[in-house]
Amino acid sequence: MAYLHGHHASVLRSHSWRTVENSCPHLLPYLNNPSLKILDVGCGPGTITVDLASRVPQGFVYAIDPSADVIEKARKHAEEKGITNVRFEVGDIFDWKSLDGVEEAGFDVVHVHQVLQHLQDPLGAMKEMKRLVKPGGVLAVRDCNYQAMDWYPEHPGMQKWKELYIKVAEGLKAYPNMGKMLHAVALQAGFPREDIDASIGTWTFSTPDERAFWCGLWADRTVKSDYKQRSLDSGFAKEEDLEEIAATWREMEKKEDGWFAVINGQIICHVR
Repeated sequence: MAYLHGHHASVLRSHSWRTVENSCPHLLPYLNNPSLKILDVGCGPGTITVDLASRVPQGFVYAIDPSADVIEKARKHAEEKGITNVRFEVGDIFDWKSLDGVEEAGFDVVHVHQVLQHLQDPLGAMKEMKRLVKPGGVLAVRDCNYQAMDWYPEHPGMQKWKELYIKVAEGLKAYPNMGKMLHAVALQAGFPREDIDASIGTWTFSTPDERAFWCGLWADRTVKSDYKQRSLDSGFAKEEDLEEIAATWREMEKKEDGWFAVINGQIICHVR
């Protein structure tokens, strides 16, 4: 399935902000070996990937993403940061056998961030990723739950944004509320419940800079990214609806008491 958001600058602005600290804190306790071999699935522009690689200087990170343009950006980011123990390749988790250097039970850690929610077959992806983890290794997954996103002050335009986003995503047979289901998908993939550590992580945007970043990128994403056309094609929105939602984000950005919370479900699955 084509990625709902596409790779407009407003989308990459969000992805490029991500680090290990703010996007995979659940994985931090398992990065205590500098020689780990890690697979990063759906790496985007590579900021998490490069951060991971910097934490395993005697190890290696192999990262894949379906977008050739984004992979090129990731390679440039690694070069700019002087990180060499990383490899970026165009790839699909469902076709991992075609990737040179990716082998069954070949990685200490398989990491995936905000990817399963966009797939029509998240269970299939979970099963494939499980196959790639060495015994004694871990599969680390994190996805948001759009239904649980919240904000202050109340604004009908924000509720309209949330309801529309969920409708459009579900219309594509994706899972915008995947964050609360990760442990259940892991169970279906064959992990015993005692081998699944489930938790939540949050992003909060409240300071002027945080609001400018988050509200600004969503205002742009609503009317400039692939999400706009998918919303129109779905029949759930018209141009004026999207313009109204974008204006709402701009209003929220300017509110001194503005606050927005993203709830992320996250799991660590232990492979025995």
